[in-house]
Amino acid sequence: MLINMDQSPNNIIESLGVYLPPQSYSTGEVLMDCKNQVRFPLEKVTGIKTRRMAGRNEFSIDLARKAIADCLAKSKYNPTDIDLLICCNISRYDGLNSVSFEPGTSIRLRQYFGFTNALVFDITNACAGMFTGIYIVNALINTGAIRRGMVVSGEYITHLTQTAQQEIKGFMDTRLPCLTLGDAGAAVILEKATTKQVGFQEIDLQTFGHYSSYCIAKSSEHGGMIMYTDSVNLTDVAIKACAKHAMNLLQQAGWPPESLQHLIMHQTSEITLNGARREINRLLKSEVFHEGNTVNNLEQRGNTASTSHFIAIADHIRNNKIQSGDKVVFSISASGLTIGTVLYVFDDLPDRMRQMESQPSVKPKEAVHKRLSPATTLNAPRIRIESMGTIPQESPGKKNSMELLHQTATICLKESSYQCCDIGLLIYCGVYRTDYLLEPAYAALLAGELAMNATSPGYSNNKTLAFDIFNGSIGFLNACYVVQQMIVAENCKTAMVVAAECENNAGDFPGDLLGILETASAIILDADPLNNVGFSRFLFKYHEESLHSYTTYCNTSNVKPYLHIRKDNNLEELYLACILPAVQELLQMEGLDLSGIDRVFPPQISSGFIVRLSDLLHLPQDIFIDAVGEGPDLFTSSLPYALDFAYKKELVKPGDTGLMITVGSGIQVGCAIYHF
Repeated sequence: MLINMDQSPNNIIESLGVYLPPQSYSTGEVLMDCKNQVRFPLEKVTGIKTRRMAGRNEFSIDLARKAIADCLAKSKYNPTDIDLLICCNISRYDGLNSVSFEPGTSIRLRQYFGFTNALVFDITNACAGMFTGIYIVNALINTGAIRRGMVVSGEYITHLTQTAQQEIKGFMDTRLPCLTLGDAGAAVILEKATTKQVGFQEIDLQTFGHYSSYCIAKSSEHGGMIMYTDSVNLTDVAIKACAKHAMNLLQQAGWPPESLQHLIMHQTSEITLNGARREINRLLKSEVFHEGNTVNNLEQRGNTASTSHFIAIADHIRNNKIQSGDKVVFSISASGLTIGTVLYVFDDLPDRMRQMESQPSVKPKEAVHKRLSPATTLNAPRIRIESMGTIPQESPGKKNSMELLHQTATICLKESSYQCCDIGLLIYCGVYRTDYLLEPAYAALLAGELAMNATSPGYSNNKTLAFDIFNGSIGFLNACYVVQQMIVAENCKTAMVVAAECENNAGDFPGDLLGILETASAIILDADPLNNVGFSRFLFKYHEESLHSYTTYCNTSNVKPYLHIRKDNNLEELYLACILPAVQELLQMEGLDLSGIDRVFPPQISSGFIVRLSDLLHLPQDIFIDAVGEGPDLFTSSLPYALDFAYKKELVKPGDTGLMITVGSGIQVGCAIYHF
């Protein structure tokens, strides 16, 4: 998954903002508050003396907000100048005992700051989340789809510490790494550089899903959320894979290791940092990296998950250890196992940050001159759906979302001309998953189940990057758009998009259900050789005035987690009102009118909803694809199920033009034109 910067402009970090909660908590205090005595020299092994802890009045979204505010204060841009906002935190703990699911964090931040011109969605990829977000923004800048984007993460993760303190039985307990965590927020703005000498020189990320079970965060059987980590095996494979990866990329880029000023690794523990540094030096056959150029930020921060590299940058800029013009290699490792290497040259960001922080006040900014709207201005090359997989509706009963996902992905691959190892990008966009599992990325777990380029070292040049897009029922179309841009940017040739859903309340609270079908779906996408078939243009619109019309969150205070669901009685009317202007705008941009649409693929909520939509659009009902009947709602699988239904019933033919519509919490509307 390589972006070759020799063929595309470099992009820079225009602004960096961070936020650390004011409260500190020592390692001694963490151990003292454990229910069972833990005889382990945690501070000596990890190098962590204290960490910041939120949770009284601040939670994940609050940390993200404050990091964004800091980032904007240091930027020359206003919120209206941002074309893309991606939120990347693992934790969705947005209130006391409350894990948010819908609407997504990104659309709530869009409303809060007034990012009125920004395309938004959440992703999750464990501690590689922010670099995965940067990878996406980088690609979209390179394709010309956007001019600048923001990546943000608010990691309130010490609630895991609190659960672990009640559960850990000894120093060999797999929950022990929960005691190393710290809270933080970080945000960056990316834009095109003016020269190739600065900015991102190389970015390379890949997922070895075989090891995805080595670190799992999900709901605890005792209440709360918890993380289980096989530290020995995860550290061993991560150190070896990251060291080899970094060495290979340095050689490929022609960067002499001795020319680097800084090595910044994921800040987990001092023993891990030292082991990784030794392994890199062993491969280089030279003591290039040492304590003087290896960043260790653990003493006062702990492991701050996806924000750790950026907290380290900010700290080292403030203490004058990072200078303008410095070369840095970022080594990335995250549960999943997602690893990566980023080569970066600082422009004058360190000097600008120090200068701005020394000023007593910030001068007001003017909005940037007239700009392009994101995700709509370019009619990109067409990306076709090469194969699909859906699961026939079976007898009712509780279903495991990963088992459903594996089943449908296998069906999709059997229908494809591609082999599993050909998939360069795997995106999961389901929302509700068994056990509320939030780490690692569900896509990484699936990559392991499928043996999709899943082990290190690999036996071929094939690579897979796996991550999740988390954005309600809009997520599937968001993923298709990201795939289109990734293929155009030549970051991959073939991608798979998958979704699965479960009714989390079905077992313990069967009277309070979402009303979605427990199923899964998958598609494989590639570039059409003749550019005649596939997605052409996408459009995403937002109506945050109805942000609270559909909300869900998991309450973790009891032994049995409970999904709270709130839907306005007039939710479908709101959906319909928001769909109409989005469809009209997309058709105008594409140079079409409704008479030029042969088939409409509406949200598969119910037949009644589809009838009402056909009346609203003044189109005959027989051109609408209805795969849902009387329900349940097909939710994130609406699009693949509708397509599969249309193909099996021979309702589409070559040359037809399809209008695809999704709608969901936020309220968000996604539309796309597809050429058959």
